[in-house]
Amino acid sequence: MNREGVPGKSPEEMYIQQKVRVLLMLRKMGSNLTASEEEFLRTYAGVVNSQLSQLPQHS
Repeated sequence: MNREGVPGKSPEEMYIQQKVRVLLMLRKMGSNLTASEEEFLRTYAGVVNSQLSQLPQHS
């Protein structure tokens, strides 16, 4: 993964985006998330919604 930095995104924003993506993929694959992971997704609902459309379909 490229950590060089993306123009316009702070390291914190990149971390949040990556964590949301990983948690969503885990949930989509059927993993049970912890209460703190679910809370994180609720907290960053806007990020979650934007990420949902970018997820590959799992068959």
